Amino acid sequence: MTVSHRQLQAFVAVAQTRSFGAAAGKIGLSQPALSLAVKSLEERLGGPLIDRSSRNCELTAEGASFLPVAARLIDDWDAAVEDAQSLFAMQRGRVSVAALPSIAAGHLAAILTAYLERHPRIDIEIFDVTAGRVVDLVRDRRADFGISTPPPDGRGIAFEPLLSERYMVVHAPDHPIAELESVPARLLEAYPFIALSRSSSVRRGFDEATKDSALRLRPLVEVEQLSTAATLVLRNGGVTAVPESCLPLMHVHGLRAAPLHSPEIRRQIGLLTAVGRPLPVATQALLGTVRAAMLRATGSASRKRHEG
Repeated sequence: MTVSHRQLQAFVAVAQTRSFGAAAGKIGLSQPALSLAVKSLEERLGGPLIDRSSRNCELTAEGASFLPVAARLIDDWDAAVEDAQSLFAMQRGRVSVAALPSIAAGHLAAILTAYLERHPRIDIEIFDVTAGRVVDLVRDRRADFGISTPPPDGRGIAFEPLLSERYMVVHAPDHPIAELESVPARLLEAYPFIALSRSSSVRRGFDEATKDSALRLRPLVEVEQLSTAATLVLRNGGVTAVPESCLPLMHVHGLRAAPLHSPEIRRQIGLLTAVGRPLPVATQALLGTVRAAMLRATGSASRKRHEG
């Protein structure tokens, strides 16, 4: 038989009030139920804690020694319950997300603003990393979930597609192609092309979509960061091609963009979670918010294309 919270509570109440009747009223038990709880505790521990022959329910030596221990156990128990309630009520908690840099700076930044307004005591950790690192962080459970492209190796990872985004040709406002509503891929050969590194999901998606076409691009330079690509496009009269979610970073530099066609290239973005891993309430709430926001973005983009 184990010691219960009720037994400890009953003993501490008697010790504090020196009365079974007063203790029963204090913790909301009938006096017989309280007496039984204390007796059961004494039987479990192996001896009396309260001297019942005394008019004031004095503690035995063992009872006096056990009292601070029992009080501490009750405090720890109550604190643990309050902590769990806080987690479920989202009054505290921590969520870690791994996302592509373009998603982290675009969609996710806007989503987090609204989420933290509702849940200001939730701590958020963002890993803005490459697609391969997103998979690793989710698989290793360092990130609660990821937002990225479909993983090439999906072992232990569930992928939920949410967003399909077009590749856009990015250029300076005064560039010769600025008047075009859309840009054929063959036209990219006529200007300095700034490419993302071959390790990036942006570059891999572009190369995969154009590998069977007649397009022959020799990048002027290859870079790791989107901000570097934007600077080079602005200063060298060049162009680059990136998914729509990258555009906020490009617009910061005053660049413009038009859809790429012939071929049209798209990148699929979705949620990555570890198979069989239960997620805390705060994480589930953020994941649901991300899902809803990105699905709305997909619907909005579809309506605009239809209206156009």
